[in-house]
Amino acid sequence: MNTIHIFNPEHDLALAANIANFTAPHAGRQLRADLGYLPALWAKNGDYVLVDDKDAAYNGYRKLKLNYRPDITFVSYDDLKGLFAGKHEIVIKPWGWNVSLKDKLRRAGVPEDLLPTKVQLDNIRDLSNRRLAVKLLDTLKNHDGVTGFSRECESYEEFLIFLDQNKDAVAKAPWSSSGRGVRYMQRETVDTNALQWVSNTIQRQYSIIAETRCHKVHDFAVEFIAEPDGSVHACGLSLFTTERGTYTGNRLATEEEKTEWLFRYINKELFEGIVSEIEAFLSEAIGRKYTGPLGVDMMIVAGDEKHAFLLNPCIEINMRCTMGHVALALSNKGHKGTMKIENGKLKVEN
Repeated sequence: MNTIHIFNPEHDLALAANIANFTAPHAGRQLRADLGYLPALWAKNGDYVLVDDKDAAYNGYRKLKLNYRPDITFVSYDDLKGLFAGKHEIVIKPWGWNVSLKDKLRRAGVPEDLLPTKVQLDNIRDLSNRRLAVKLLDTLKNHDGVTGFSRECESYEEFLIFLDQNKDAVAKAPWSSSGRGVRYMQRETVDTNALQWVSNTIQRQYSIIAETRCHKVHDFAVEFIAEPDGSVHACGLSLFTTERGTYTGNRLATEEEKTEWLFRYINKELFEGIVSEIEAFLSEAIGRKYTGPLGVDMMIVAGDEKHAFLLNPCIEINMRCTMGHVALALSNKGHKGTMKIENGKLKVEN
C-alpha cells in the first residue's frame, strides 16, 4: 500500500475557521509552496508527495543533498484523478486533517472512502482545542519539580478574575497556529487592545485559555504516535528553538544525546514518569478518535528555592505532525547537527 503525503502548514488556521472554502494567509501559502517537499524526508519507496508545484518541490528537495532518498513521486492536484484511476490501495496522510483539505481533495477526484468522515473531522477539531492541554496539565501539576497552571475561561469576566489573581498571564485562543493567537499580559500594564482581543476571541471561539506565565529556560517537546488500536506511545524527544513565538529549528541528535542533555535540567525518574502518564492520558482521551503523529510541547523553566529548574510538562498539544517529527525522521537516518528554517528554506547542517 502506498501513501500520498501532504504538507499543509496552514492546518491550524483552517481548524479555527472550520469552513470548506478557507483560504490561508499569504505566509501560510508561501510556506506550503516553499516546503511542500517536506514529507519526502519520511516517505517510503513508492509513496507520493502532493505539492502545488512539482518542479519547485523537486528542486527544493534536491538542494538538501541528503544521503538517503526514497523512490517517491511528486504529484499535483491535477494528477490525482489519473492516480486513483490506476491504483486503489492508497492512503492519504496530510500534516493535519481539516474540513478545507477534505473538500479540496474531494473536488480533485479523491474517492470519498479515502477521506475522513464529518464525525472524524469533528473529533480531530475537538481534540485540537487547547482545552485538552488544560486537562492534561491539571493531571500532572502535583508532581514535585513540576510547575504550570492553566484554565479555560468561558467568559470575559472569568478571564479578568484569572488575570487579577495571577498578575502575569498568557492568553491563548482555543484554536490557532504556533506563534499566533497568543497574548502575554500583565495586570498592571495590560492595554485595551489586548483585552478587546480576549473578548473577541471568546465571542468567536466560545472561550479563552489562560495560563500563568513561566520564565522559560529551554523549549522542548515529546513526540507521540496514536495507533489505530487506541494506544499512544512516545517516539522521541524534540529539542527545538523559537524566535518571538515562531519555530526556527531543531537539534538533530540520537535519543541518548538528547536525553543526556535534558537530564542536566530535569530529574530522569520524574520525566519518565510524566511521559508514562501522558501516554495513559492521551490513550484515554483520544480513544481511536485520532490516529497518527502528535506532539506535546514542554518547557524547562527557572526554578525555585528547592529546584534549580522546573518542568512545565504541557505547554501545547499539537494533534498533527510537527517539525519535531521531521527532525526525528532525519535523526533516525543518522543526521546530526541542526535543522533550521530560514527565509522559507529548510537547512540541514551536520
